[in-house]
Order: sequence, then structure tokens, then C-alpha cells
Amino acid sequence: MKRTMFPFKSIKHRMIMLFFGLSLLSIGLIASLSHYYYSKAVEDDFVTITKQSTDSLNHHLEFYFKQMKNSTNTLINTDLVQNWLIGEYEPTAEDIRGIEMEMKTYVSFNFPEMLNIFLVANDKRILSLNDYRSISGSNASQFWYAAVPSTTIRVLPTDRLAGTGPFVLSMLIPIYSKQTTDMIGNLVLQFSLAEIEATFDKSRLGKTGYFFITSEENSVVYHPNKEWVGKSLSQTPLNDLLPDSTEGMHLRNFHGEDYLVATGDSSYTGWNINSIVPYVEMASGLNSAIKSTIITFIIISISIMVAVPLLLRQFINPIKHLKSLMESVSMGNLNVRAKKVSNIMEFEVLITSFNKMVEQLTDLMQTLSEYRVKEVELQLRQSEAMIRALQNQINPHLLYNTLDIIKSIAYLNDVPLIEKISHNLADVYRYASRWSYEEVTLSEELDSLIKYLEIIHIRYPKKFESSVRVNEKFLKCPIIKLSIQPIVENAVKYAVEPKGGDAAIIITAYTTEQDLIIEIADNGAGVSEQKLLSLEEQFNNRITNEETLMQGSIGLANVHARLMLKYGEGYGVSVHSFAGRGSVVSIRVPYRIF
Repeated sequence: MKRTMFPFKSIKHRMIMLFFGLSLLSIGLIASLSHYYYSKAVEDDFVTITKQSTDSLNHHLEFYFKQMKNSTNTLINTDLVQNWLIGEYEPTAEDIRGIEMEMKTYVSFNFPEMLNIFLVANDKRILSLNDYRSISGSNASQFWYAAVPSTTIRVLPTDRLAGTGPFVLSMLIPIYSKQTTDMIGNLVLQFSLAEIEATFDKSRLGKTGYFFITSEENSVVYHPNKEWVGKSLSQTPLNDLLPDSTEGMHLRNFHGEDYLVATGDSSYTGWNINSIVPYVEMASGLNSAIKSTIITFIIISISIMVAVPLLLRQFINPIKHLKSLMESVSMGNLNVRAKKVSNIMEFEVLITSFNKMVEQLTDLMQTLSEYRVKEVELQLRQSEAMIRALQNQINPHLLYNTLDIIKSIAYLNDVPLIEKISHNLADVYRYASRWSYEEVTLSEELDSLIKYLEIIHIRYPKKFESSVRVNEKFLKCPIIKLSIQPIVENAVKYAVEPKGGDAAIIITAYTTEQDLIIEIADNGAGVSEQKLLSLEEQFNNRITNEETLMQGSIGLANVHARLMLKYGEGYGVSVHSFAGRGSVVSIRVPYRIF
């Protein structure tokens, strides 16, 4: 028959592929671990750098806003400002010009990026630096108007003046009365993003990484791209870039490129300072590591293709030699012996083992032939035993018929005791004569036992006592036939008869865990210690048990052997004796229901 050639069927090809696969696996594992730990290191470095930079920017912003707030103390505590905010009298034009002068002085000496200042009373009266007239309600279009009066210092997100003007931030500062300490209004500072832009332009991440600010309302406070400033995140591509979670570091794909994004919040303004940098800039060394791995793999692959065939020759030749010898052995030639074809220790051991195996195989073949002869002889003996067993099944019918005749004669002559004895004896022998390895229910076993006990009661009508106390729920449990009756017969022989019938036998049953325990107790003289040791030795000796079964005796050892062979180790008969008071024989079987 022509053999089909499969790829990589030879040892040579399989060894090459094995080395190649192991090398690929090793390099792949090294590359994966390197990539994992390198990426983790990159992310850790990014987190560390961005945290330091974010903390620094937060500190700068907080210092800037606090300095701006503190610089207004002189302005908001002047009598002119306080009186105007309280509004107890109508201010004159001169008062208004005085307040305007105070505002201009504040701007000129403090923050040149200040674009406008608003004084806002609690009743929404407004006085502006760039509009000295006292206005009530006409500045409601200002984006900060809905936020006043404010009892806390707030920095509102970026907006445009008049919708198309420059970008501005608005700081709301509560003003308190110097007399009553009650809040009497707000100072609203409008200033450009010049200072913030200068600060953030100096803070860069890599070549193209940068920082930007978003507000709690999800609007862009500051971004290098001026087109996105002041807009909601949903109106800009940043909405897809920022993660759902606002804390920690995240790897995001944006326009087909991976970015590292981190977010930190400001406790002073509630804003989020976000940092973003392309992943390739932080992991510039990763590509070099990948290239090195690929080059290493190519070099190793070429080395395997060249070196492995040369190395395998010294292994393949001895294997071919052994292969040819094995084929000869498989054809029935047991006279072949392997020769030394390699100096490798393992092959020398293999050749020695092969020769020893062939010798042992020769001996085994001879032994097997002898066993086959013995097996034929054993089968003949078993056949003879079966024939004798079938012949013995014919003989009990004469006994059954005779007992039935005796029963009929006793009935006709009105002798009820003989009638009952013959009837029970016929039932007991009929039950016992069937094959004794089959399982019956406990109910069937006890029915036959009770008929046997009735015969004993007739023999000892006044002295003998017996009791069968078994719960109905146990009656359907299977048990090997003739497991209990031989033990009861043993109790009658050694406990009842020596005492002239003045004895008692009690049969009880109970469950423990998954087993059913049946106890046969008598009040005879007990079992001697020597007899107990003999029984224990028979119970524990499996060979003796099997010999006992072959002999056909129905004693305790026979019952124990049949139960153990049927249900396994742990099941069978155990005997407990109490000198002068009696003995208890226990039968353990699995508890289940037919």
C-alpha cells in the first residue's frame, strides 16, 4: 500500500519546525513582555511628567487668580464704591467719575490684560469701567449676568466680548459692607487670556504635545487652537479625544493616531487641565526595540535552517537503525539484536533496553503459551461445574414435592404444626435454591427469614424469642440474597440451641451516611477471641474469600465475600462479641431504592 507523504513527517523536518517554533515563541514572548513593560514605563513616565506639569500649572493659575482677587481689596473698600453698592442715596456725576477713576487707577497699576471692570449691586445695578453711567438691566446680555449676585469667588469659562470680540475670562468677587459685613454686591473683572496663553505656551510635552483647559460645563477655556476656545466640547473634535473618566491617564485613538491623554482638576476654579501627546513621541524607543526583535528573529531562523540538519544527523542514524529492528520484531522475528551505532549515552541505554525487551518478549511469549493451555483447562473445569450446578437444580424439586405431600397429609390429619413447618420449610428451600448472587429487596430477604424463624419458634414454642424491627422505608433497598438468613442460622446454632431455646434474636436496621446497616443480635455466650481473630483474617484475605465461595459454604466468610465482591471495599460483615452476654453481627450495604 502506498504511503501518503505528509509535510513535516520526518524527524528532521519536525525538529527544524520545533526549534523554529520555540524560537518564534521565545522571541514573541520577549517582544510581548518588552512591549508591555516598556509601554507601562512610558505611561508611568507620562503620568509623572503630566502630574508635575499639571500641578505646576494649577499652582500658577491659582496664584494668578488669588493675586488678582487680593489686588482688588483697595478698590472695593473705598467709600465711593461701598456707598454706590449700598444705594442709600442717588450718586452724583462726580461720584461716578470718582469711582471710574478708582477703576482706571487699579487697572493701570495692576493688570494690563484687564479689559473691563463691573460693579454689580445686589439689585442688579451695574457700573462699568468703560461705561461710567449707572445702568440697570441694560447689561443683561453679558454672559456673566446670570451668575450675579455670587457669594463665592468664581472664574467663569471663556467667552467673547459682544459675541465676536476678543476672548475674555470673568472673575466674580463678592463685596462685603465694611459696616455690617453683609454682602452688598459683586466686582466682575474681565481680562484677556494673555497671561494664561503665555504660561501654557511655555509648558510643552514632547515636540507636539500640549495642555488645554476645559470647564465644569464642558466648554473649552483655553486651547492652542483659537477656533475651539469658548465652544462646547460637543462642538469640537476634543469631545472624542477626552475620556469619559476625568481622572488618570488614558490611551485614546484620535484621527487614526494613538494619543496619551491625562486630566487633572483644579480645586480653585473647578476646571480640568488636560494634557495630550502623541504616543509615538513618548515611546520613540519602542520602534527601535521592535526592529531589533525582527532582526534577531531573522538571524536565529537562518541559524536554525543551517545548523539543525547538521546536528540531527547523529540522532537520526541510530533511530533509523532501531526502526528497522522494530519492524523485524513486528513481523515476528525475535532473534534480532541491536548493535552499537552511537557513542551518545542515551542511545546506548536505548539499545541495551531494546535487546532486553526482545529477550523478555521471547520469555513472555513462551509464558503466554503456557497460560493459554491452563486457561483451556480452567474453562473445561468451569463447564463441568456448571453442568453439576444444573443437575443440582433438578434435585430440589423432589424435596419441594415431598414437603408439599407432607403438608397435605398434615392438613388431612389436622396436624397444623407439621403443616406449617412443611409449608415454611418448602418456601425457605425454594427461596434458597435459586442462584444466590442475584440481588433481592430487603423485604424479600426478610419474608424468607421470618418463615425460618417461625420454624424455630415451633421447635422452641415457649422459650425462644425473635423480633424483626426494620422501618418500612428500608424494605425496598437491594441486597444480595441469603445475606441475613445464614447469619441468623449461625445465631440459632451457637446461641439458641446451646441454651435449649431460651434465647432471643433481634434484627434491626438503620442508615449511616450513604449506607444501610442491618444488625443481627443474640444473647448467647458470645464468640471467643480466637474465633473473632480467625473471622477477621478471613474477612481481610481476598484469596481466602474467593476460595470460600468456590467451596460453596454459606457461613459468615461466604456472606462477607459475596457482599464485598458485589459492592466493593468497605462493605460486608463485621462481628462484635460481648463475653457471656451475646454478639452482634452487622451487615453494611449501599443504601439505595430498587
